[in-house]
Formats: sequence, structure tokens, C-alpha cells
Amino acid sequence: MRRILALVLAFISVMSVSACSFMSREHYVLKSVGEYETCELFTQGEFQDYTYFGIYTFPESDFEGNSYFSEVTEEDAETINAYLDNFETWVETFRQGDPEGELVQNYSFNRDIIDTEDYFYIYDGEDYPEYGCYDLWIYDFQTDMLYYFHNNI
Repeated sequence: MRRILALVLAFISVMSVSACSFMSREHYVLKSVGEYETCELFTQGEFQDYTYFGIYTFPESDFEGNSYFSEVTEEDAETINAYLDNFETWVETFRQGDPEGELVQNYSFNRDIIDTEDYFYIYDGEDYPEYGCYDLWIYDFQTDMLYYFHNNI
């Protein structure tokens, strides 16, 4: 019984460290923009296979000297759209399996808002296949909204 308890505690410890590293990355990216006013975060999946869509609003933002975000250029559109294509494929997959799911019901991103006044950041997990684990952040300068897309297979 003690061995089982020890194994369970060890497993929980390992999972906590993994979750903290993800949350730390998210925390630092968010803090680099400023203090957000509102947050809506929708999820689908669990444990290793999960997808998030988030919308954060900011009363003020400052990207000068930001080490995460870059201004969107015309050349960035192809890369950003490739990640959005992948993300939306997962949303559609979830829609087919669970049309009432939280993420499916609340996914509301419109690509037409992206322009060269906006900012973006992409984190792509190094030990994963292409699009296996990523964060895409898009800051819409006109609305002061930060959109967060996360997928992990």
C-alpha cells in the first residue's frame, strides 16, 4: 500500500512540474503585454491531448522591447495562417465528436482582423512533430484583444 501511495505521489509531482512549466510560459507571455482586464479561456480534451482558445482584453498594452511578440508583416501571414489552419482542423474534429463542447461552442476567431498593426508570438514545442505542441498568440491592436491558441497532441 505504501508503494502504491509513493508511486501516486511521484506521478502527481511529475505532472505538477510539467503543468507549471506550461503555465509559466503562458504567464510570462501574458505579463509581457501588461495586465489583462478580462479573460475567456475555452478548452477541449484532457491530459496530453488538449486544445485551448483564449481571448484576453487589455486596457493598455506596450510592445516596445517585448521579447516575445513581433509585429505582423505580410511575410508572416503564411506562417500564422498555417497554424490557424491546423488549429481550426482540431476545432472541426472536436465539433464532429462533441458538438456541444466548450471550445467548439465558443471558438470565434476571425482571420480578417489580422493586419500589419498587430503583433504575434509562436511557441513551437521542440520535441514534437510539426504542429504537435504549439502556442499561437495574436494581439489585435485595434481592439486591444489578445487571442491565444494552444494545441498539444
